[in-house]
Amino acid sequence: MTVNYKLLRTSGKLAQRKALRIVPIKKDVTGIERICQRIQQTTTLTTADILGTIAALKTELAEELKSGNTVHLPGIGFFSLALKGDMYEDPKTHRHHLRNVAVRKIRFRPDKDFHEALGEMGFENKTYKDGTPSLPLRQTVNAALKELFDESPIITVNDLRRRLNLSTTYAYQLAAQLEREKKIINIGSRYRKIYRKA
Repeated sequence: MTVNYKLLRTSGKLAQRKALRIVPIKKDVTGIERICQRIQQTTTLTTADILGTIAALKTELAEELKSGNTVHLPGIGFFSLALKGDMYEDPKTHRHHLRNVAVRKIRFRPDKDFHEALGEMGFENKTYKDGTPSLPLRQTVNAALKELFDESPIITVNDLRRRLNLSTTYAYQLAAQLEREKKIINIGSRYRKIYRKA
């Protein structure tokens, strides 16, 4: 088994510390059906048993996190909450408080056993197979747009990403910039953008 990765140029404050960042290339999303089939083949559990256990585990995990607890699943890892909110200082007491507190994300810290279960892995650098790890120059973007529109009257952000070897974030930033510059026009929806040549 091999994990493919690309080296992509960083931007913002991160660029001052690191010129490039490592981005694993996601091959596929494994669904619960596939996991159930594999567990069912190696144990006496049925798919219904597995699905029932996962549903119950989700409920218990949510209840414990809502109580402010960290949850440890041996061999897997620790789950805990990260919070967000608007910081403000009370003018009378000068104490700091949060307004609009909400869950920012659920943190996961894997157990050592989980790391060890990964065993030996192979890694392959795919950065230079399809392009360059740096942000494209203006003439490169213009050439890519011409090629894409020569191939099809409409393009997507994914077309830009693949053609220019960009991360998803950079691809969306570039598409937004090209839209502002009136080089492409969105004929899709706000959340499912499809572009035609301006």
